[in-house]
Amino acid sequence: MLEILKRRLRTGTVTTGYPSVPESAPPGFRGKPQLLSDKCTYCGECVSACPPGVISLKEGNSEKELTLSYCGCIFCGRCEEVCSYGAVKLTQEYELASKTKDDLQTIIRRKL
Repeated sequence: MLEILKRRLRTGTVTTGYPSVPESAPPGFRGKPQLLSDKCTYCGECVSACPPGVISLKEGNSEKELTLSYCGCIFCGRCEEVCSYGAVKLTQEYELASKTKDDLQTIIRRKL
């Protein structure tokens, strides 16, 4: 027991200041996907490539709507790979805590 205490005192503090000091994600980290409305052509490639099917495209009379739900997203990056227009980007953001499912959706619209 005394030996464990000695080792602990020599080691010092090994924890970080999270959450008051945010941790940065390592290089190559696949975080939250972001939809860029100015680049999106609403072609639907990301919709067909999404393994869990959390991206949907709705077409109405006067607008198109692309919805991404983070509730079932597995952060695989497939949507970014297939988008030839660069409208989907994976960010370094990983904190997605929310009180409602509606807060975990992102929607972009284009009027026709």
